[in-house]
Amino acid sequence: MLQRNSFVRVRRRPETVLLQFVLLSVIFFVSIVGVVAFMHFSSPASGAATRAEAVTVPVDTSTGIDLIVPLDNIVPGVALEPTMFRRDKRPEEAVGPEIVRDFEEVRGMFTKGLLIANQPINRDLLTSLQPVNTLTASIPTGYRAIAIPVDATSSVEGWASPGARVDVFWVTTLTGRRTVSMVAANAKVLSANNKTEGQEKKDPAKAREEAIPNTVTLLLSNKDSLKVRLASLHGRLSLVLRGSEDSGSVSSSNPIPESALYGSSNLPVLEQARNVVTVKVKDRVTGKQEDMTFENGERVSR
Repeated sequence: MLQRNSFVRVRRRPETVLLQFVLLSVIFFVSIVGVVAFMHFSSPASGAATRAEAVTVPVDTSTGIDLIVPLDNIVPGVALEPTMFRRDKRPEEAVGPEIVRDFEEVRGMFTKGLLIANQPINRDLLTSLQPVNTLTASIPTGYRAIAIPVDATSSVEGWASPGARVDVFWVTTLTGRRTVSMVAANAKVLSANNKTEGQEKKDPAKAREEAIPNTVTLLLSNKDSLKVRLASLHGRLSLVLRGSEDSGSVSSSNPIPESALYGSSNLPVLEQARNVVTVKVKDRVTGKQEDMTFENGERVSR
């Protein structure tokens, strides 16, 4: 009887089989989720670390040249101090012998041109002589500064501002007909309404009022300044704005008469080869008046 009982099969209940199946399913599902989560979070982290390493690779600047640059814009006529500058490093091929490299080179110097913030300093923009004012610091040897009256039209709506380059046109009347000619080319605007290049207008309302200047001061050669002054007495001057990259010279042309607007060869032609102006000048000593004749801006004897 004992031997028969030892071989009796034990039958499991249906509830136990179902419970074991559910438990195994949960364990399998949790294992799959864990593997997927591990792969998801570990792989991007590794890529991010790789990208971070690529971004933070140090750049070798040991081959650059040490120099100094202004912290802010410095207008002409300012006494320079080392505290106005900071050290910087630029590629060797971009630093020529004309570039200032050390603080001691600017100590006791003055600006005769605008120094741009964070840009290398050219020695040509510095001087050891103290300028009388901001404007005189901007006038090179052989040049003169001359002021002329302007309005919205003749100042190109105020775009002929300090630092811009302009041509000076002269409209006058010759032999009863109006003509136009160029009396100066590629002139630099030094100031407008007493504001020089680099001077900021901190008050927005005032800046809008001064957008159209009443006068501008031009940098001209000695000869051109005489021509502009004489032309201002016998006609109307107007400024023509040049492009930033247009620094080429312009050959002087003959005066263009109004007849050129009609394109007719039958109309009478003015003295295209001559631009003659006669003015009366009073002698300060004798009080007598005499006629002075100018042709193409130069005095001639008649």
